[in-house]
Amino acid sequence: MKSAFLVLLGALCATQAAAQDQMSPDRFLDLIVGKTLSFSSMRTDGLVGEEQFLRRDLSVWADQTGRCTYGRIELRGPLICFVYEDAPNPDNCWIPFMDNGTLLVLSKWTNEVQRISDISEEPITCEGAPLS
Repeated sequence: MKSAFLVLLGALCATQAAAQDQMSPDRFLDLIVGKTLSFSSMRTDGLVGEEQFLRRDLSVWADQTGRCTYGRIELRGPLICFVYEDAPNPDNCWIPFMDNGTLLVLSKWTNEVQRISDISEEPITCEGAPLS
């Protein structure tokens, strides 16, 4: 699995010659629970959205328009998966990894790579968003 991941990652990020280190979903959650992450597209560098990790099993996602949805977080081997209220796709899974100190995620579903462009303690502001 890791060798296939590195080949795919190399194809997607051909301009980056540095080694990538896959991160376990548990380690990823250890770093981000209680925080809000901003996700940017590696292709366009544009903001995709923000996600607040309320607990190890619950998040709230806000897309670039500010529309929010709650996500149930599931760990499946090397994958961290999100089942959102408004888009319950069970294959919305990601492989987290580090590349030269930058936190990235690779989509199992679309093969898209997103960069964590900001980590803050500021909550996402959505009407009715849970506090924990």
